[in-house]
Amino acid sequence: MSQERLTRQELSWLLAQEARGAAKALREGVSQLKQPGPTITASQPVETTLDTLDEAISRLSELQSGAGKAARRGRIDLAALLYDLAPGARIAIEPGAGTEVFGEESELRRMLHVLISQTHSIPAVPSATSSPEVHIRRQEQWVRISVDLGPDSSATAELERRWLSRMATRHGGRLELEGGTQSVLLPADGASDQREVVELRKELEQAQQLGEAYARELATAFSAGDLAAIPAAGETHDSSTERFKLLVSTAASLSGRMRDMLEGLRADAAMAAEELGDDSKLAERLSRRVTAAFELSRELSRLAECPLDERPSQLELCRITRDAVAEAATRAARHGVELGVEAPDKLELPLPRACFELLLHTLLDHAVAATPHGGRVGVTLSGSEAGVELVVRDGGPRVPEVSRRNVLTHRVDPASLGRPAGIALLAAQVVAAHLGAELGLAESPDGHTEVRTVLRR
Repeated sequence: MSQERLTRQELSWLLAQEARGAAKALREGVSQLKQPGPTITASQPVETTLDTLDEAISRLSELQSGAGKAARRGRIDLAALLYDLAPGARIAIEPGAGTEVFGEESELRRMLHVLISQTHSIPAVPSATSSPEVHIRRQEQWVRISVDLGPDSSATAELERRWLSRMATRHGGRLELEGGTQSVLLPADGASDQREVVELRKELEQAQQLGEAYARELATAFSAGDLAAIPAAGETHDSSTERFKLLVSTAASLSGRMRDMLEGLRADAAMAAEELGDDSKLAERLSRRVTAAFELSRELSRLAECPLDERPSQLELCRITRDAVAEAATRAARHGVELGVEAPDKLELPLPRACFELLLHTLLDHAVAATPHGGRVGVTLSGSEAGVELVVRDGGPRVPEVSRRNVLTHRVDPASLGRPAGIALLAAQVVAAHLGAELGLAESPDGHTEVRTVLRR
């Protein structure tokens, strides 16, 4: 390493950086002069000269960036580097604080050399007789290296401070001068990544809480009346339709905001996986939470997109049901759940198509979420003189008969009985009532939980 205070190459780099800053400021001034104003104009030769200056600075920077030989770049312990650089110095260090930074060893070594050399007037490396005192410690996300300045007898002392300031900025830090103490602050290695991970975990927890809050608000909004497993005698079609419209409009107001937030969270989770590695447990947990949040967002979006004024048309229910099951296969595979359909070849009924498809998707979402890994969800469609019966059987816990009505209307938290806590079952109940259908929870002969829906002719 050079024993000079600043080498010619380092001085030229410093001047190039300052020239670049001056040229940028000058160009901004020229741009302002070119704006419409009272008789002030900028001539074309000035802008041409600035272009030439920018090009010359760029060439100088390229020469300097390629002038140095390859150096070790990675995690560098500044305390160990100080002991190697100035073995005679008195180094005050806080044990266990962590003094590693990320950068090139040669650049960091040179910065420490210039910093220590300013504690006395001799431009050589500090000797055992001079014994400069250096303080190095961890300060939150920074590593601070401080020295007490000596007599300012060097003609290049001010240049050295400017060079140190530029180098610290280049490494993401800063130079501080307070009284007779000069400090270089550099970002600690991994501090920013750790901080981003902590913030990301907080955001994901907030998103999860927000999703649960949305589900509770929707449950409160649509369970104001004493809803039974079948439509109450005093309930009219108009009241069911109004409740359905309220569900759709509420979902529309929430889904857009939630989707934008989750897009950012998914990008953050991908960044965490890239930084920590795909095999990281934390990255894997973040990815699973984002996926679960997106499933809730998808349920809200499907509700929000359902048309409110669709007229009934003759539908082939068996084909539509098979298409809905095929569409749900991706989500079921992600949860490790098998789907099956039992239906006749053809079964027709006049219904609003979008509402019937929404009913199918909400029942399938609920069943898949309720069924444990390796379980099965069965969909059965059968016709009779009264109408068409749709049965969705899942592998989740059974619901006591006394609690079934309250679970349907979210008067009781479904999670307390081992059932999914999302909005799918509540939405299915509201959509079924809008279609004039009967919906209820039941238990199959083999002990599985079923959601039965009777669509009247």
